[in-house]
Amino acid sequence: MKRREMRLEDLGHNFPEMPAELRRMVESEVQRQIGTVSSGRRRKHMAKKVVIAAVAATMLLGTTVLAGALYKMHSEPVGEYAVRTKIEETNQGENGESHSAEGQTQTIPEIKDVSMEISYLPEGMVETDEGKYSYVDALNKGGVSIVFYKMDTGDAQFDVLTTNVKSTEEIKVGGYDGIYCELIDGDGEGISFNQRIYVAYTDVHYVMEMYAASDVTKEEALKIAEGVHLQPVSGENAQNIVHAYDWSEFVQSETEEIKEGEEWSATLSVPESAMTNTHAIGESFAAAHVASPEDDWLGLGNVEIKVTDVQFSDNVSLLDQSLMDSDERTELQKEIDASGQLLPVTINYIKYGDGVNTINEVVDSRTVPQKLVYATIEYTNTGSEELDEVLFYGTLMKIAERDGQMEIYKGKASDKNAVWDEAVPQGAAHYEEMWYYDVHGGERHNNYITHLAAGSTATVHMAWLVPEEDLDYLYLDLSTFGSAGEFGAEALDVGYVDIRR
Repeated sequence: MKRREMRLEDLGHNFPEMPAELRRMVESEVQRQIGTVSSGRRRKHMAKKVVIAAVAATMLLGTTVLAGALYKMHSEPVGEYAVRTKIEETNQGENGESHSAEGQTQTIPEIKDVSMEISYLPEGMVETDEGKYSYVDALNKGGVSIVFYKMDTGDAQFDVLTTNVKSTEEIKVGGYDGIYCELIDGDGEGISFNQRIYVAYTDVHYVMEMYAASDVTKEEALKIAEGVHLQPVSGENAQNIVHAYDWSEFVQSETEEIKEGEEWSATLSVPESAMTNTHAIGESFAAAHVASPEDDWLGLGNVEIKVTDVQFSDNVSLLDQSLMDSDERTELQKEIDASGQLLPVTINYIKYGDGVNTINEVVDSRTVPQKLVYATIEYTNTGSEELDEVLFYGTLMKIAERDGQMEIYKGKASDKNAVWDEAVPQGAAHYEEMWYYDVHGGERHNNYITHLAAGSTATVHMAWLVPEEDLDYLYLDLSTFGSAGEFGAEALDVGYVDIRR
C-alpha cells in the first residue's frame, strides 16, 4: 500500500496562493503516493556526415543537432515577475551562426525509456521517495523534488511560464542547457520551495523540472542537478526507470481546464444540505465508504473512527516532544515562552498578485492569542482480519454558516479595512493538516498504524495551533484525502467532525 508521507503545505506553505504548476505536481504526486498511479506532463532525417557532427555537438554543447537543427533552452521575461522558458530550434549555418528554424516541418522522434542516476547529494540528504530527496533532520519538508516531461510532441514544444520570479539565469548543467529561477519567498519564514531548475536533455527528448526548497542553497541545488544522468534503459538499470509526464497529455489537460473554466478552482462554499453527514464528538463513523472490497484500495472499509475528546490549551504540555523531529521541536520553541505558554500569533492579510505584473502583498497585520487544539481519536477494526499499515490523516477545517451556505472561513476583517483575499496565520498556526501526531508506523515511521487486530482499537492524538478567535469555526476532516482549505467530495462523504468551541 502506498502512503502519503508529505504534508501538502510543507511543499510551499509560505505561498498563500500556490503556483499552478506546483499544485499540479503536488496533487499528482500525492495521488501516486497513496496508490493511484498517474504518469503525465522536432527532428529531421540526416546523412551520415550530419550524424557524426550531431554526436560531436552533443558531447560539446549538451544540445542535439539534427539536419542542421540546434535545440537551445532559453528564457524571456514576461511582465514584471514572470519568466517563460522555452526550447527553441535553430538552424546552424556554415559559418557557425544560428538561425531560427521556425515554420520548418519536424519529425517527432521515437522516445525511449530512460533511467536516472544521481551522482551527488549534499551531506545529510537522503532519498525519501522516487524523485524526492530531503535532509534527514527535515524529512519530507524540504530538499528537492524532481519531475520529468517526455517531449512526445517535439523538443521545441516545451513552453512553461514561471510566476513570482525574483531572478533568473541561463545555465549549463552537465553540459546541457538549463534555466535557474529564484522565486519570491513569501514572508521568508519556514521552508518553502523557492527555487526552480529546468534542464533540456534534448539528446533523449526529456526535460527535467527540479523544485528546490529554501533549505537547499543555490550552489547545492545546481550540484544536485549537475549530478543527474539519464541513459537508455537496459537490463541492469531498469529499476531506476524515469516515470515521466507525456508533454502532449500535460498540454491537453491544461487546454481542457481552460475551456471548462475550472483551472484548479477550489470549492469554497457548499449548501448546508451537503454537510448533513457531520458528526459530533463521541460519535462513531466509517473511515471510508466503499462500494465493494475491490474498491477499498486503502484498506479502510472495515475501520471506524471516533473523536472522543478535544481540548483547547494555552500551553503545549499535552504534547510529547520526544515524538517530534528536531525541525519540529525547533519550530515549536518559536511558539512558546520559557514556561511553555503559547505566544501570540501574527496574522497577515494577503492581497494576491497575478505573479506576472503583481505579487502577493501584505496589506495589514494583527497579533492575537493562539491556542493548542488537541484531539483524541480512536480507530477501530470492525472486520474479522488484522489490518496492516492503516493510514490516518487529520485536516483542520474552518467553516462558517452564512445564508444557507457553508463557507470556508477566511478570517476576521482587517482592522484597517484593507482589501484582502486571505488572512494567513504565521508560524505553526498556518498548518491546516495535522501538525502533530503521536502514532508512527509504516516503513517511513509516519502517519500509519502498523497493525490493527480484528476488533481492536488504536488511539491517536493530533494537534494544531489556532488563533483563539477562530475556535468557533473548527471542524475535523479525518478522511485520507486531506482537502485542506476547500471542501472535498470524499471528505463530505465521510463527514466532518464538529469540534467548534
